[in-house]
Amino acid sequence: MTQKSGIQTAMIMAAGYGSRLQNLTREKPKSLLKIDGYTLLDIQIRKLQKIGIRKIIINLHYFGKIIQEHLKENSYSDVEIIYSEEPEILGTGGGIAQAEKYFKDETIIVVNSDIISDISLQDFIKYYYNHKTISAITVWPSRNYRDYALVRYNRSNHLSGFLLKNSKPETHELTGIFMGYYILTPAARAYLRPVFSSVVSDFFQNALRENKRIDIFLHENTWIDIGTVENYEYATQLISKGRINLEMILR
Repeated sequence: MTQKSGIQTAMIMAAGYGSRLQNLTREKPKSLLKIDGYTLLDIQIRKLQKIGIRKIIINLHYFGKIIQEHLKENSYSDVEIIYSEEPEILGTGGGIAQAEKYFKDETIIVVNSDIISDISLQDFIKYYYNHKTISAITVWPSRNYRDYALVRYNRSNHLSGFLLKNSKPETHELTGIFMGYYILTPAARAYLRPVFSSVVSDFFQNALRENKRIDIFLHENTWIDIGTVENYEYATQLISKGRINLEMILR
């Protein structure tokens, strides 16, 4: 059942090389890897459809034509899909800025294509509207500083900073992993430029320096970053053994 979320436009980040996935992405983009019959890209589109998203912008670079061919064969009749092509890859910040012309001064939800999670995007968006800050991001609580850069947040669930990978957090610090779902207002996107850049450095860190409040939505259930061969195999094994419910992922 489709529910209206208040946000009508989304962007799926799908331009990346997926180089850590080695042979799995030699002939296809990582967004077209399959989990139990669904590509990672189709999982994100279905999740967005279910919250009433009507327009999805997908940025393309690595094997972009294959993504377009896939979506032509697996069309989504109730959602408009627009491609933002990047002749040179622009990163998260530049990729979002490059697509600005499609957003029409709207608040948007941005989604990484290479993750699976049973997060309720409906609940995330409701959380954002209850606070109405410049931006909100989803975080999976964790202290795994060896494998990930970490998000730092306070007891009011406001973003307080970032820790580089391999930077051990202080004992008292609240930290987690940036899950790859975030909401950007037009004011947030105004920090970005269509050149190679990161949304973390160009928007989030600069906004924090200006004392802008950014809300953290915590999710403690399923989240897997399909960025490595090991994580991809782990996710497929969990689903095959019934330890992950794909219907919950697709909600």
